[in-house]
Amino acid sequence: MSFAKKLSEKALTLSVDTVPAEAVHIARRAIIDTIGVALAGRSASYLGALESVLDVASAPGEATLWGGGGRKASVLHAAMINGVAAHALDFDDCSTTMGGHPSAPVVPAVLALAETQGATAAEVFTAYLTGVEVETRLARGLLPHHYEKGWHPTATLGVFGAAAASARLLGLDADGMATTLAMAVSMASGLKSNFGTPVKPMHVGQAAHNGVLAALLTRNGMTANVEAFEHNYGFFNLFNGAGNFDADVILDGWDGPLELLDPGIAIKQHPCCGSAHSAIDAALKLVAEHGVFAPESIAAITTRTHERRLAHTNRPEPKSGLDAKFSVQFLTAKALTAGRLQLGDFADDSFMTDDVAALLPLVTSTAHQEDNAYHGEVVVTMTGGAVLTAEASTWFGRGPSNPMSDDELREKFVDCAGALLGEKEAHAAFDAGLSLATTDRLDEFLARTAGSLG
Repeated sequence: MSFAKKLSEKALTLSVDTVPAEAVHIARRAIIDTIGVALAGRSASYLGALESVLDVASAPGEATLWGGGGRKASVLHAAMINGVAAHALDFDDCSTTMGGHPSAPVVPAVLALAETQGATAAEVFTAYLTGVEVETRLARGLLPHHYEKGWHPTATLGVFGAAAASARLLGLDADGMATTLAMAVSMASGLKSNFGTPVKPMHVGQAAHNGVLAALLTRNGMTANVEAFEHNYGFFNLFNGAGNFDADVILDGWDGPLELLDPGIAIKQHPCCGSAHSAIDAALKLVAEHGVFAPESIAAITTRTHERRLAHTNRPEPKSGLDAKFSVQFLTAKALTAGRLQLGDFADDSFMTDDVAALLPLVTSTAHQEDNAYHGEVVVTMTGGAVLTAEASTWFGRGPSNPMSDDELREKFVDCAGALLGEKEAHAAFDAGLSLATTDRLDEFLARTAGSLG
């Protein structure tokens, strides 16, 4: 039996009827959080360029463009555009196993299909759980080598999450899901060289689009080589290389805790690259103890994060608001001087404030190789000679060990959606998401929330 068939058989054992109730609760939170960050992401200038190139205006469909003022597009175009928007601000949820963002490739794919299928929330939750487990369990056998080699797992593995979720929502059996996954092997892509540019969120939209495309093509009779993972020229050997993956690890343990629950999904509290969150939280500990810092009171700042984290956050001179999201130097300085990070801190025309600009030359960022890859430290040397130190270990966001409360998640959603919806309506949309019953239709839910915005 092919690897894709074995993986599909295991994935098809999951449903809202067999998983713990907490998993369904997390799915609700993940869906509403993904929609929220996507609504905020609609402000990205390149969304208009994408819609223009896709000629969405002359290609209507049945799937909602989130925050698009009620406009709809084809299921493929909606999955892509909503996927790009969901990752545009790098504010979407994270998985330490995956080394990336599990919901952003899956939720836009599932919800676009759900509208065309008239699916219930129960069917959507089942598809979401299936997609997340597939992509994160693939990561078990591929990371960290896959990530260190330069691939962007949110895209290269997210396409399989979107494909599996789409196949599940379409009711495909194990053979159909295996074909869908095998087809997606040839659609997997995404390089870390484009981090800090609009192409990074494009990776996610492409993964959502390609996952839906593979499932729809399979339903319509197209075939693929179901040995596309283990083939000599297949995904494992070409993306990771012989000896740098473990297929058994991916297939083992499906009768144990869901990846969704342990180590779980972490919701981002800060709207920037997760690899800098430990440094940010260490800086915020200093603020909590000493108050916000005046630039003239600081003589030097040192950040210390894992070498894998620093590899793509070592940007001492960010050139744009998007670039600043990946600069541990900027983010630490901003946290120290402002005491928080908000969406408005990364506007291209105003991100570089005078206080942060004054501190950037004083920041030295170093790497460590400790077993705890999420450990971060910030040392602030004051002009009077005092040395202040704080540490934090933040696993890409607020996960099961330190979860965001529903009230905190509400605050984030309102911050994200308020510009389009208004504060009162954003609160109502959040309530609709968290109270989503398994029998509710998702097209009706989207019409009440993301569909009428903008």
